[in-house]
Amino acid sequence: MYRDGELATFASFSNIMKLLKKDPQFNQYCTQHRIPKGTVQVVDNRKNAYLLENGYLSYTYTGKVGAGYFFITWPGSFAVLPISENQVPMIGEMRALTDLIWWKIDMNYLRKMLFMEDPRNHIMLSFALQTRYYLYLIVKKYHLSSVERVYFSLLLCTESGIQIKNNQAELPLFLNYGLLAEFSETSQSYTTRVLADLREKGVLQSSKKPWVITDVAYLRKLVNMDDDFRPFM
Repeated sequence: MYRDGELATFASFSNIMKLLKKDPQFNQYCTQHRIPKGTVQVVDNRKNAYLLENGYLSYTYTGKVGAGYFFITWPGSFAVLPISENQVPMIGEMRALTDLIWWKIDMNYLRKMLFMEDPRNHIMLSFALQTRYYLYLIVKKYHLSSVERVYFSLLLCTESGIQIKNNQAELPLFLNYGLLAEFSETSQSYTTRVLADLREKGVLQSSKKPWVITDVAYLRKLVNMDDDFRPFM
């Protein structure tokens, strides 16, 4: 068993780039790209992995049962890292929530480098553990009511924000009413009413950007998920 955070250290952005650059063919198979905010890219093959250097993107599972099942990828993380050739689900959609810089990495090259430089599969294990966490939260979200899904989506966005005080989180600047409604699978008007109620209770400050949740613990109790999210440090 690995200690908490140990795999994430092995699979840090700097360590991954250091590993990839050990081969003289690095520049041929790994290319850096600037991606404008709002860009949508469908991922429907296993030819490339995408490693996010700067910015935030959402990854949504597509298909009949995929709508609303999303997670947010933050800087230094793989947005897409196929673990097997016939991995399910096969199709997803990436959307740039901010301007991005990502690395597009040829999978055959990455596979070769991981076999040589990461024989214990620390990088793959870290990504699989992260995906397991995302999928767990998606399952939890499936059983929530409409209002609970709005609370849940706010909490999920705190992971891309910053802590400003004990039990208080500043939400990312990319978050707005429309995006939160999409994440929550509710209408924008309904989401606006839920947020208005939170403002009246003093739990949310959203009159200007960035929005601030003033009581993260209270929101977690509303969705009965005190211990399910990553610890709020």
